[in-house]
Amino acid sequence: MKRFNYEEAVHYLDKCLVFGIKPGLERITKLLEILGKPHQKTGFIHIVGSNGKTSTAIMTAAILGGQGLRSAYHISPHINEYTERFWFCGKNITRQRFADLFSDVYPAIEDVNRLDIGGEMTQFEIIAAMGFALAAAEKIDVMVLEAGMGGRWDATNAADAVVAGLTGVSLEHTAILGDTVSEIAEEKVQVIKPYAKVATTSNDKDVLDVLEKKVAETSSQLFIYGRDFFIKNEKKLYMQGWEVDIKGIKDDYEGLFIPLLGNYQPQNLSLAAALSELYLEIKGKSIDKSNLKNSLSDIKVPGRFEILQKEPVVIADTSHNPEGIANFIKNIAQNFAGKKKTVIFSVLKDKDYTKMLEDIVTISDTLILTSSNTQRSLPIEILEKELYKVLREKNRDSETVPSEIYNIDTISNSLNFALKISDSSDIICITGSITNLEDIV
Repeated sequence: MKRFNYEEAVHYLDKCLVFGIKPGLERITKLLEILGKPHQKTGFIHIVGSNGKTSTAIMTAAILGGQGLRSAYHISPHINEYTERFWFCGKNITRQRFADLFSDVYPAIEDVNRLDIGGEMTQFEIIAAMGFALAAAEKIDVMVLEAGMGGRWDATNAADAVVAGLTGVSLEHTAILGDTVSEIAEEKVQVIKPYAKVATTSNDKDVLDVLEKKVAETSSQLFIYGRDFFIKNEKKLYMQGWEVDIKGIKDDYEGLFIPLLGNYQPQNLSLAAALSELYLEIKGKSIDKSNLKNSLSDIKVPGRFEILQKEPVVIADTSHNPEGIANFIKNIAQNFAGKKKTVIFSVLKDKDYTKMLEDIVTISDTLILTSSNTQRSLPIEILEKELYKVLREKNRDSETVPSEIYNIDTISNSLNFALKISDSSDIICITGSITNLEDIV
């Protein structure tokens, strides 16, 4: 049987991108069947939503690991390396282990491809199977799954999660998920299995209507932010993170520190705590408060309003849709009011880049348009054309617009240029897509 090294595995997975996105569970189900159904040997928490999934997944896995469980997570996409997608028992998977996992799964991939179940297996399907195989092999107690897109036909939905979490829902992937928030929510809530425990931070009536209907259909339990759990108090510690007091579903948790700067992170933490409570309740346990504090103190979520350097401050941010950009702008205003700001912006073709541009220009003293290292990135010339259309509208309303605009070919060249033109007290931000941060963070 062929064994792959890490570079060979990466090359194979990179090539699978050509097969694109194929909604459906037929291929992943057949692959897992051939592999001995590893997805039935582990407990799962499934997190869906438009923004905040990764942060919530990472915090949930860390909390449960701090409570003595063998915990893991599977997140997506990665920024620099595929190994970032899998974490278990306190650390990311190694390159060697990743290669071994791929080698173990590869024969089954070939078997499924020969069956031609709607075409060849996609990259995401293969990685999801590797995650299930890792959890089974390591005898993981609980793996936190971040859905890649939607929920119903996402490969991670092959697992039957006993706990599900829903962050906010906004318009995204409309060509596949639907044109309204309700339609998109309908796709996401399909990860809720019979008799599950469900928690959400969404207070959108349209989303809650869909969620409550699904919960009733599956005889599940629903816990809503602001009603069943919420933040009692939060204090921003400048350039350090947050101190948070939470009213949980089962108990109160006070004096929690997270070294994450985004103003949305306290709410993500409250959801992570709620999901952890619900999973532990199933196991007949409750959260040890001392261990909870310890498990959060070293949390890191790359690219989520992450400070890469100071003097000048360089911020890496993965905001990739209008809701994310709105949060990004709030964070900039709260943390760096009065500072000169250079924004490096690139976006993927399938995003609502017009709305994102409309908001970005309002906080940009200097705006650099660029492109990330992926075929999905919107060409700079199209981005530039759309920008000037937006600026014409902004000028009619006498709104703030950038005083300088540049067009630079790559993210790295854009960052080098921004550093040259910035003073030590300025702010440089890279945002618009997670793909912008490759080789930066």
